[in-house]
Amino acid sequence: MSVRGKVSDLGIPNDRLLLSKTAIAAMAVTFALMGTVAAAYGPLFEQLSRRFAISVPVAGATLSIHFTGSLLGVLVSMRLMERISGRASVTLATATLAFGCAVVAVAPTWPAFLAGVFVIGAAWGSLVIGLNQLIAHSAGARRSALLTALNGAYSAGAVASPLLIANFGQTHFPLLYIGAAVIAVALIPAAAGIMGRLPIAGGTAGGRPGVLIGIFVFAIALYVGTESGTGGWMTSHLESAGLRFATAAAATSGFWLALAAGRLLSTLIPASVPESAIVLGGGSVAVVSLLAAWIGILLPWPYVITGLALAPVFPTGIVWLARLRPGDARATSWLFPAASVGGIAGPGAIGLVVARYGVGWAPLVLALVAAGSLSAFWLARYTTRPARS
Repeated sequence: MSVRGKVSDLGIPNDRLLLSKTAIAAMAVTFALMGTVAAAYGPLFEQLSRRFAISVPVAGATLSIHFTGSLLGVLVSMRLMERISGRASVTLATATLAFGCAVVAVAPTWPAFLAGVFVIGAAWGSLVIGLNQLIAHSAGARRSALLTALNGAYSAGAVASPLLIANFGQTHFPLLYIGAAVIAVALIPAAAGIMGRLPIAGGTAGGRPGVLIGIFVFAIALYVGTESGTGGWMTSHLESAGLRFATAAAATSGFWLALAAGRLLSTLIPASVPESAIVLGGGSVAVVSLLAAWIGILLPWPYVITGLALAPVFPTGIVWLARLRPGDARATSWLFPAASVGGIAGPGAIGLVVARYGVGWAPLVLALVAAGSLSAFWLARYTTRPARS
């Protein structure tokens, strides 16, 4: 076990986490691959229902299965990254992602397909917390901008996914997962550029999250339920509203493109703008635009506006909490299992509504979930106002 403040065998101070340019570039590609895989489920619902002779609401269970695996991956990585190097953690998670994609590609039955999705989710969750935490706590300037930009790479991958499904996935979607597995394997050597491990404040060992962290956990869980639920169900909703599949899939890419563009543009927001203002402003617009989608105003544009509005919420929320709890790495780590819980509950709740009332009600449920997230963030701002003054 290393001793903080001393020098490791590699000549690097044990309390410093360094990332090479190659490692950062590989992280960007990994984020894009994760976005591609996660955004593929929604446009595949119709294809999966025909391939495995199941209903569309049952096919929608893939989102909940993915995020159930993600929750396991996050919880395991929260502890594992305190004991092993960042390089080993990322290598293990990337190899697991490759294996899960290979299983999905060759799955002969629906249970086998779900097993592969679960493995993908576990790797996805491990990479989400691992990459975000490694970047957030690495040495170097402008880590917030880098974190936001790399989350933009995730959204960029999500943009390409529905287009790939629309053009190739209807008949050859296993080949897409094989390609994802190959890319994941190719990324493994780049983990050698991760030097050091995640710093953990000794005073917080074994500590429980406080009220403030609990509020952020609730807010982030509902936010992820909104984001994943929108990307997962908007294709089906737009088809039910009369759009052709290719148009609905392209609109879903538009949602993810808006999310990616919004995250890149948010790096230009002046540092004088409080994180709370960015998060609350984006959440408010998202609620209104989702209500517009439910009413049917100018479809599919309300979904694109939703993507722009949601774009800065997650990365800025992490920075907001980190600023409120400086020097406490475990504070932000609690947000990642919250994200997985949101990914499980959000699409699952929408699936129940769709099964009972029809897919036309999906945007209203999303708007209510987004309103819950917004309310929690408002509570966080109110709770911390005396401390800031």
